[in-house]
Amino acid sequence: MSGYRTQKTIYNRFVLPVSYGLVRAAAPFHEKLRNTIRGREAIMDRWRTAGDRMGDRPIWFHVASVGEYEQARPLITALKETHPGIDVALSVTSPSGYKYISGKERIDEGNTIRFVDYLPFDFAENARFCLAALGARLLVFVKFDLWPNLVWEAAARETPMVLIDATLSETSRRNTALGKRFYRAVYSNLNKILAISDADARRFLECVPGHRYVLAVGDTRFDRVMDRKRDRKDAKPRIDKKGRLTVIAGSTWPKDEAHLLGALARLAKADPGTLLVVAPHEPAVDRVETLLLWARNEGLRAARLSEHAKAAAHDDAEQVVIVDSVGVLAELYEDADLAYVGGSFSTGVHNVIEPAIMGIPVLFGPIHKNSFEALELVRRGAAIEVNTETETFDALAALVKDRNKRTEMGGLARGYVESQLGATQRCLEAIREYL
Repeated sequence: MSGYRTQKTIYNRFVLPVSYGLVRAAAPFHEKLRNTIRGREAIMDRWRTAGDRMGDRPIWFHVASVGEYEQARPLITALKETHPGIDVALSVTSPSGYKYISGKERIDEGNTIRFVDYLPFDFAENARFCLAALGARLLVFVKFDLWPNLVWEAAARETPMVLIDATLSETSRRNTALGKRFYRAVYSNLNKILAISDADARRFLECVPGHRYVLAVGDTRFDRVMDRKRDRKDAKPRIDKKGRLTVIAGSTWPKDEAHLLGALARLAKADPGTLLVVAPHEPAVDRVETLLLWARNEGLRAARLSEHAKAAAHDDAEQVVIVDSVGVLAELYEDADLAYVGGSFSTGVHNVIEPAIMGIPVLFGPIHKNSFEALELVRRGAAIEVNTETETFDALAALVKDRNKRTEMGGLARGYVESQLGATQRCLEAIREYL
């Protein structure tokens, strides 16, 4: 107990005030941080109104951004089917996540999700206010975005808390000696930790020995990508391939592009019939413009995705498409023959399940131990790790030439995803006692 109090004191007296102060100080120079602060203006009034108009004792989901929302969506859908009388409130951390979710969800009487808004900054009084406003019967965190004061205050109110799609990779800072010491004071207050794999469950138990309920149930992302694939038929936008072999580089960061763009340019010049699609992780205007300039400097015809249909109608259709919107990548993978997934030269590879379910080979860089499924795809021969620009070009060029190899790897990728379905139902069973 003394360790718990120590971590709580350190967080509230030092970590939280310093972090908040740095965000405030940096905001004038950083658009995302400015939006983070602006989005939370008058936030208490919105939460108070939501509490007044929502049904009795809703379920509160908290997600960091778009990816975690997509993981939560299958369980929210299942709840609508099995418990239609229970409303859902959804809080979000990032501006991009809020923009995407609030634009996608129709918040009205016919929707299970009745409220979407930012989570206020993690001061204890803010957490107490939100918990009192909603009076939630259950608080569901997704993946790893746990706000300590919210957890501690919910525990004080005896509000049940479950962490679904729980991940704790061996390279995570939460898995260091210092990280474990702090997060033990957080995880110990969760009623249930539903991990994506046995390895993740084991690491949680190493952090919180003797926790009453840590169970590997799988990852709802597999169910979500299957749902989106089934709904893909009428989805927009589509890539007009014009019969061309298409390579999509998804969720790329500048560190990915340092190893990737040269390889893509070589590929396009070696085989002018190849179509390249690049989707930056954050498609801000300046990032899109930078990628368009790269393509044009390489002598390649390029267009934004929003301009693609018009450009594709001409005989000199573009060779490069730059994705300039959020939330469309999962569907675009179906138009691809090969995929590179970004994040794997910086903080860790992004979602490899989305291209895998489409039955295409997947490439990524060396930093992918954060992703259990990336490791599995490599082990099964469905994915390739690349470490340099030369390796990236060689792997892409070989697969472009070898249709049988693409088909073989793609089949292995799809088969792996299909073998992992069912986590949503297992999560539903685990939270049933709180409904």
